[in-house]
Amino acid sequence: MKIIKTLLFTGILLKMSAVAFAVETIEVVTESWEPYSYLLPDGSIGGTATAKVRRILNKAGFEYTINLYPWTRAYRTALSKKNVLIYSIYRTKERELKFQWLCPFLPMERIYAYALSKRRDINIKKLDDLKRYIIGSAREEYAYQYLLERGFEDHRHLDISSTYNTSLHKLINQRIDLVIGTRHSIDTRLKSLGYKDTKMRAVYEFSTQMVGGNCMAFNLATPVAIVEKVRAALSQVNQAAENPPARE
Repeated sequence: MKIIKTLLFTGILLKMSAVAFAVETIEVVTESWEPYSYLLPDGSIGGTATAKVRRILNKAGFEYTINLYPWTRAYRTALSKKNVLIYSIYRTKERELKFQWLCPFLPMERIYAYALSKRRDINIKKLDDLKRYIIGSAREEYAYQYLLERGFEDHRHLDISSTYNTSLHKLINQRIDLVIGTRHSIDTRLKSLGYKDTKMRAVYEFSTQMVGGNCMAFNLATPVAIVEKVRAALSQVNQAAENPPARE
């Protein structure tokens, strides 16, 4: 009888734990970063990265919401709130101990400083040459943190905007000299903003040797069980992409 009572009690505890686990809702945060994540006309969040996040969380079996914020707000929300997942985010030495990491999420792309093609006066041979110009950025971005660590200063070398699109508008209106990004993202953003005929050129390539991947990341207070379940789903989605089913 004692054994039966013990088993019943254990079963109740497990059931209660399972129910508590099941009601956990993940708050997902990201920025507007076309073509990976952006606001659709119906108010929902689309993009190739967003679609992958949905596949992962659906496979993991969690309820979730996805919110689009300026990068600084998204980053700080993920830093401060339990059960928050941010995508996509570069894994760097400065960020390593601030999150629980799930990698790889997206392929790494080359990161450049871009100028308007007509600005032939801009010539960059080494990193310090960038200090002669005004660079558009948002706080907490990889490039922003990278430049701060190397002696660049807010309001002197770095012009801070709440969104990347604001920096692009400033660049095109020649209020700043440079923006930082990937070729694919720059081209997509210019088209969406109505600047498809604007020509840009890469003037400097940033090192990504110290980047551990283009990842998703959970707030540190998120239960390990949740993180590991999402990690397993990420692995399955990545494997399925690498080994698609053969066509008959």
